[in-house]
Amino acid sequence: MQRGKRAGSEQGLVGRPHTVPGARSDRWAVSRWAVAVLSLILAVGGGLASTAAAATQEITVYLRGGIAVEYDWEKKVIAEFEKANPDIKVNIVTDAGSDYNSKLLTLWASGNAPDVWDHGGAVNTYLYQDWLLDLGPLIQRDATEVKPEDFFPGAWRAYRDGNKQWGMPFISVGSFFWYNVDALDRTGLEAPPWSWDDLSWTWSRMADYARKLTTRKPDGSIKEPGLALIHWSYLDIQYSWAFGGDWFDAATWRTGVARQPTFNTPENQQAYQAAIDLVYKDRSAVSAEFPANSNPPEMFVNGTAAMAVGEGPWLVMGRLNDIKFRWGMAPFPRGGKATHYTSMVYTDPWMISSQTKHKEAAWKFVKFITSPERMKDYAAIGNFVPARQSAAMDYLLTLSKASGFLKPQQVLESIAGAQKYGRESLDHVIVGWPDFFQEIQGRMPAIWGNTRSVATVLNEIQEATTKLIQKKFGSAATK
Repeated sequence: MQRGKRAGSEQGLVGRPHTVPGARSDRWAVSRWAVAVLSLILAVGGGLASTAAAATQEITVYLRGGIAVEYDWEKKVIAEFEKANPDIKVNIVTDAGSDYNSKLLTLWASGNAPDVWDHGGAVNTYLYQDWLLDLGPLIQRDATEVKPEDFFPGAWRAYRDGNKQWGMPFISVGSFFWYNVDALDRTGLEAPPWSWDDLSWTWSRMADYARKLTTRKPDGSIKEPGLALIHWSYLDIQYSWAFGGDWFDAATWRTGVARQPTFNTPENQQAYQAAIDLVYKDRSAVSAEFPANSNPPEMFVNGTAAMAVGEGPWLVMGRLNDIKFRWGMAPFPRGGKATHYTSMVYTDPWMISSQTKHKEAAWKFVKFITSPERMKDYAAIGNFVPARQSAAMDYLLTLSKASGFLKPQQVLESIAGAQKYGRESLDHVIVGWPDFFQEIQGRMPAIWGNTRSVATVLNEIQEATTKLIQKKFGSAATK
């Protein structure tokens, strides 16, 4: 409206009759005409500028603000993106005042869903709720730029269903067994294999190592344990997998919708009994429950515990300057009838809302932050393996150098093995995981604390999760 008003006014000035004859009058008319034209140009230019400003797209990106170094890096990348894409404005929302998942739920419930977010979370739950945009067509269109072949296979398939893709992988890493090379050398023990194709690393062999590496006080109590058992939340399932067990049937993992819980099985009973026997019977391992106030990850880092099982690379990456011994990484040992190793894989993708009004702008941002350049840059400040192979070399070199034992190629084989044989974290896969979490984690401490029998606790979890499935998905789900 303002543009039209200004243009109309100038047009009237140009068209006015010239009633004063003579050269001066003509020069004055020309001068006035020039001013009019200049004013018109400025008016039109101003209108174009307004049009450009109106065309600027704004997208909202939801970030976790609690980890300062990560948040600062993300803000830096956003600034770089806006500079490279001046027509796109990125508005940041953080989880301040709430936990990440609860804030995300609130944003959706209030009609303020972000255009883009990451940090894994309940990805299949988001999909089940129709929150996610299928990136498959965009990836196919921009395949030359995206380079799907550059991603670790496990990371790429984590959120892919046929030609549909529900997120762009950013970081992806498995869980491992960790050992103090110097402690093994002093005891005359051979280092476990780094290759996941070498199946010689068994639970019984690890238990034998733990007994030989444990040092004791005169009264027989543990002075320095041979093994630190690390378990928390959904990582508890790793012990089940290691013995060929599981918490849910194959259909649950295929669809994400829980069908049949499989907690109270011989494989699971054997797995958890074997773990707690190392703590309470053999007295060659420690857990968070025993001895009281134990900190298993810290005990490995400070050299008190010679081995640790069940943690990802963040166990060492965040403490490289604190570790004073050579160390190595191996597969989580297999026990029972397990025919291969398994690993919990944590793949965090960047996701786009199905409700976004700026799909192309959001996609442009996701491509930018998951590019090889950005991932390589992130690897310098993060404790997680980048999802792209081309971006992981510096990370692998850092691990190898800090290890003082494993060569870069061996670290790569170990990382790749976890990807090849690993399974995606169940909180990412199981729809409605927080509800299952309440039923499971309220009961598992009785196993780890050795206060009730393994079979009794697993049976209670079996019954509780069966009722939950019936409530959430109907009785047919458990058939």
